[in-house]
Amino acid sequence: MYYPKSQIKTGLYTNGGEYAYASNKAEYVGPYWKTSSGKYFTGLSPQDKPSNELIIITDLSEEQSLSEDKQSVSVLGLDNFAEFENQGYSVDYASVIGYDEAKGNNILNPKPKSIPLYSYPKPTEKDYNAGVLTRYLCKKINQNIYIEINKETYDKLVSKDASYSYTLYFPFNLTWTLVGESPEKVANINKNIVALTERRLKITGLAEYFKNYSQFFQVG
Repeated sequence: MYYPKSQIKTGLYTNGGEYAYASNKAEYVGPYWKTSSGKYFTGLSPQDKPSNELIIITDLSEEQSLSEDKQSVSVLGLDNFAEFENQGYSVDYASVIGYDEAKGNNILNPKPKSIPLYSYPKPTEKDYNAGVLTRYLCKKINQNIYIEINKETYDKLVSKDASYSYTLYFPFNLTWTLVGESPEKVANINKNIVALTERRLKITGLAEYFKNYSQFFQVG
């Protein structure tokens, strides 16, 4: 939905205790924006996708914040309890602390998590025979920052590998055309692929990431 600038206030931030996701009643921490009609959404502005609706926590009753089928759960360690909390579960913190201490982890000083690093794509002979290359990328959540990564990193982010800061990045891939009649035709195909990817994933800024749409071109 489009909102005129005069009807929204952007660049707001909450440290928690104020808003929750309307979809699952989980507490929200981060940037948000609001409309003149009193609606609140995640992100820096309407263009910052995904934009999820928020509700004021004080408007929630205890019954609303936890659905009937979401009981207190015991989870295995610090790596996954946040995911349960975000889904509206009540977490047994004693089990979390006990499990991690048993593994020798320091609760107050957890192990640093890996972040995605740039990886330059290198088409193989097999790729050229197929005419296309799968390019793996990730987008910083709430920022139009894109990083090209290798398949191993992509798989770790998709599988929510606990050794990675997967909550901060959105992984995706696209098919890049390598072979064609001319660089111009290949570039046009790849531009369309990128545009469709932006539309499908509801993201922006990807088109600006790619500087050469005929990159890796080979006459077919």
